[in-house]
Amino acid sequence: MGSDRRRGLNIKRRTFLVAGATGVAALALGLWKLRPAEQAPVAEAPATPAPPSYGDWRDVYREAWRWDRIACGTHTCANCVSACAWNLYVRDGIVWREEQSAPYEATNATVPDFNPRGCQKGASYSDLSLAPSRVTHPLRRVGPRGSGRWKRISWDEALDEVAGGLLDVLADRGGEGVVCELGGHLDFGPTMSGTLRFFRQIGAPIVDVNAMVGDLPVGGTITLGEPRVGGSSDDWFRSDYVVLWACNPTCTRIPDAHFLNEARYRGARVAVVAPDYNQSAVHADLWLPVRPGTDAALALAACNVVVEEGLADLDYVREQTDLPLLVREDDGRFLRRSDVEKAGEDDVFAFLDESTGKLRWAPGCQGSDEKTLRLPDGVRPALDGRTEVRLATGQQVAVRPVFAIVRERLSRFTPEWASRETDVAPGVIRRFAREFAGAGAALIIAQYGMCKNYHSDLAQRSQILLASLTGNLGKPGGGWRSLAFLALDGMALVAMQDKLDIGHLILLGVQSFLDPIEVRNRFMTMFVSSTLFHAVHGELAEEQTNPAWADPALPRSPRAYLDEAIEKGHFSVGAPAGQPPEAIVSVCGNILRHARMGDRLRDGLFARARVVVDVTMRMSETARHADVILPAAGWYEKLGIKYIPAFTPYVTMGDRAVDPLGESKPEWEIFALLAQRMAVLARERGIESVRGFRGDECSLTDLDRRFTDDGRFGPGGEEGVVEFILKVSSATRGISTEDLRGSGGAVRLSGLGPLEDGGVHSDYARDEPIAPLRHNLEKKQPYPTLTGRQQFYVDHPWFLEVGEELPTYKRPPMAGGNHPFTMTGGHTRWSIHAVWRDHTLMLHLQRGEPVVLLNEGDARARGIGDHDRVRVFNDLGDFIARAKPTAAVRPGQVHLFHAWEPYQFEGQRTHQYLCPSPIKVTQLVGDYGQLHYSYGHYDPNQVDRDTRVDIARA
Repeated sequence: MGSDRRRGLNIKRRTFLVAGATGVAALALGLWKLRPAEQAPVAEAPATPAPPSYGDWRDVYREAWRWDRIACGTHTCANCVSACAWNLYVRDGIVWREEQSAPYEATNATVPDFNPRGCQKGASYSDLSLAPSRVTHPLRRVGPRGSGRWKRISWDEALDEVAGGLLDVLADRGGEGVVCELGGHLDFGPTMSGTLRFFRQIGAPIVDVNAMVGDLPVGGTITLGEPRVGGSSDDWFRSDYVVLWACNPTCTRIPDAHFLNEARYRGARVAVVAPDYNQSAVHADLWLPVRPGTDAALALAACNVVVEEGLADLDYVREQTDLPLLVREDDGRFLRRSDVEKAGEDDVFAFLDESTGKLRWAPGCQGSDEKTLRLPDGVRPALDGRTEVRLATGQQVAVRPVFAIVRERLSRFTPEWASRETDVAPGVIRRFAREFAGAGAALIIAQYGMCKNYHSDLAQRSQILLASLTGNLGKPGGGWRSLAFLALDGMALVAMQDKLDIGHLILLGVQSFLDPIEVRNRFMTMFVSSTLFHAVHGELAEEQTNPAWADPALPRSPRAYLDEAIEKGHFSVGAPAGQPPEAIVSVCGNILRHARMGDRLRDGLFARARVVVDVTMRMSETARHADVILPAAGWYEKLGIKYIPAFTPYVTMGDRAVDPLGESKPEWEIFALLAQRMAVLARERGIESVRGFRGDECSLTDLDRRFTDDGRFGPGGEEGVVEFILKVSSATRGISTEDLRGSGGAVRLSGLGPLEDGGVHSDYARDEPIAPLRHNLEKKQPYPTLTGRQQFYVDHPWFLEVGEELPTYKRPPMAGGNHPFTMTGGHTRWSIHAVWRDHTLMLHLQRGEPVVLLNEGDARARGIGDHDRVRVFNDLGDFIARAKPTAAVRPGQVHLFHAWEPYQFEGQRTHQYLCPSPIKVTQLVGDYGQLHYSYGHYDPNQVDRDTRVDIARA
C-alpha cells in the first residue's frame, strides 16, 4: 500500500527503531502515535487545526493496521527445521508484525495439509530483531576478552583488522592456523554457501557442527548406512501406531505436531517413551516412563516379545537384513568369500540356503556384482542352525546365522529383566511390543533427543531392530525416523566450485552439475570432526577420555582408542596436536554456549588465539569473548533459502523485506568484502598463496576474483546466488525467486535432490507423502552398508572387543562422578537454541531465568521449595538455578531445558560446564564399510544426558 495509506500516521524509521531498542517497540504503533494529521500553519495567521480525519475508534483501528507492502519471509538461519513461510508486514521501512502464510496444499485428499506452520518464536522475530542484544555496528574489543568493553569502529577498520589478522596467521601457518567455528544456524542459500566458499578458498578447516551439538544419530549410520532417515510429516498421519521416543514434538516440532493429533482422530495410537511426563505424553495413549539412559533395555525387551511370541516378519528379515548372514564361531567375524576362496572378495558375505543346505553368496553386498536385494527364485536363507564350512586354508570352522545369535541374546532381555532396569512394568512392555507388532504400520520417531546419551547408538540400533523385525522399515507410515535433509546441490556447488558459469559447467560435461558421490567427497574435504577438533585443540580430551566417566567394560583406556583413530587418519583435526589454530572465526553459531565444558574452550583455545572474530546478529557468549564483531543482517534483512528437511517438501525463501539494521550486512556481502580486502593486502605484502590444511595451494592475490566468480556474484550478489542455487539444484529446478515471492514464500519441490545423501531413498511424487527407504523395500536396492542390508551385526574388531557387535544394553556411565541424580535435558519451547533465550516476550512465558525441575519427593527430602535457589554440582563444578518441584519428572532426575547463555546464570556458570561428555570409542571407527568420517555421517557425539549430579539448597 502506498503513502496515501499512511496519512495520519507518519512514523519515522529512526524514531521507531530507537523505541524498539529501548524495549518499547510495541508502543511505537500504539495509540500515542495515532493522532490526527495537522495542517501546516499559514504564514499570515494562525491556522485552526483541521478536525480529525477519522470518525470513531474503528477508523483508528484500521489506521493502525495498515501497511505499505507485504513481503514473504522465514527464519532462514535459525537452527529449526520447520521452514515456515510468513507474511511480513512492512511499514515505513520496518517489519512491524508477521503473520503465518498458508501456501501449503494437502499432498492428496487422504491426508491433512501442512497449514498452519509457525510458532511463538517466529511470531515475535520482528520484536527480537530490535532487541537490546542485537549487534548493528562493527565492534572492537578494548578490554580483556569477556569484559564487555567495546569500541564502535567503521567497516573499513573492521575489514582491515580482520583481513590483516587472518593474513598474518595464514602467512605463518597456512590454512591449519585458522579455523571456522561454523554453528548450526544455517541456511541453504548465500549465508552458508558464502561462508563455506570463503574458508575453502583460503584453505582453512571448518568444524562439523552435527556431532558437536549432539545431533548425529550414529545408530542409523551403523545399521542403515544413513544417520538421518526421514519422510514428510504428513506420512505420520498414515501410521497406525506412532512411538515418540525421546521426542517431544508438541514443544520442538510445533508446526508438525498436528499430524499426530489428526492421526489419533483417524484411529492411530500414540505411545511416548520418556522419563518425564512431557507435553506430548499428555496427549498420548500410552506413556512408558523409562529410567534415563535405559531405552535400549526397553527396545530389546520388546524385540524379545516379538521373537518369542512369533510376531516377527521373517520373510522381511531374510531379504532386508543381515540376520541370515553367517558368522564364524572361532573369531566372531562374518564368513567372507575371501575366507572360502583364495581370490575371493572380503566384502561379500554368505548365507545358507534352507532348501538345499548349500552355501550361497548374498546379493547386494558392497563387493557383490549383483546390486540388488532380490533373492533368486526358490532360495530361502536359513535363520537358525549351525554348520561346518571348509576355509581356503583347509581349516574347518563352525558358522551360524546372525539371527540365531540375536535370538540367543534376546532370550536374556525379558520384560521382567527390563522392568528392573527401566522401572516400566513387564505387562506394559508386553502390551507395547504386541501393539507395535500388530499395527498395520508402526512408526518410531526418534530424531535427535536420543543422540545426547553416551549409549545412544545402542538405543537407536535396538529401536531399528524392533522396527525391522516387524517389517516396518520402507513401509508408508512405518519404520524408524530421525530426520532427513534434502540437499540443494546448487548450494554445495557454490561452496566448492570457483567458476560458477552454467555454460562452463555444461562444457565440462557436468549435465547434472554435480554427481552426488562427488558432492559428498568434495564437501567432506572442507570439514574436520568438531568433537575431536575440540578434544585435541581445546584440551577437552583429558575429561572426555577419563576412564572414570566411560564404559567400565572397555578393555583399554579411551585415550588409547582416540590416539589410534587419529594416528590411522580416521579423523582430521586440522592442525597437528599441540599446535592449535591461532585465528578463530565464528559464524552462525555460539560454540562457547553449546559446547560441553565450554569454559575450558574459553580459557584454553580461545584465550591463546591471536585473533577471534564473530560474525553474528546478537551478543552471545561467544561474541563476548571475540576481538572483533562483524554485525550480520537479520533474517528479514537479507535473502536466503531455509534449509530443507524432509518434513515439509517445499522450498521456503526468506526475502529481503527491509534494509539491514544499522550497519549490519548479509554474510555473503561480509565475506565478499573480506575476500577483496585480503586480496589487496596479499598483493601489497607479496603473499601469493598459502598451503591449505589439506595440503593444496590456495591463491590469495586473486581471492577477490575467485570469491565473486570474476564479479558475477559480488558483495551485493545474493539474488544472483539464490537464483543460481535454485536453477541448478535438482530439487528446485524450474522454481525461481519470483515464483516464491508470488506463492507466499514456499513452493512444492520439483524433486528430492541427491537421494543417496538425503536419507530418503524413495521416489518423489507431488501427490503422495514421502516415506523413506521405499527403494530398498520395493525396488530391492541395497542399503549403503558393508553388507548391503540393514546391518545389525558389526564385526569390526573394536565392536567385538567392547561387546557391541549386536544391539545390546549397557547401563549409562557415571559421567561427572558417583552422584545420586541424572541430569537430563530437552530442547526448550521458548527459543531456537540461544537466539530467543534472552528475549523479553519469551521470558515472560516462563520463569525468566534458568530453572531445574526435580521430583516433588526429592525436593521435600532436601528441603527445597518452589523457586528456591539451588546448587547443582558434581566432580567438575557447580551452577546455581531456581528449583521447580514437580510430579512430571521421576525420582532421581534433575531436568533442565537447554540454551541458557552462561551469562544468564548466577556467577556465569552453566550446566554445560558440568558435562564431561565422554567419547564413545566405537564412534572412532573409520575403516569399516559405512563407518567412516564424513560431514554429518559418523563422528563421536558430544553428550550430556547421562551426567550425574547432586542438588542442594544454595
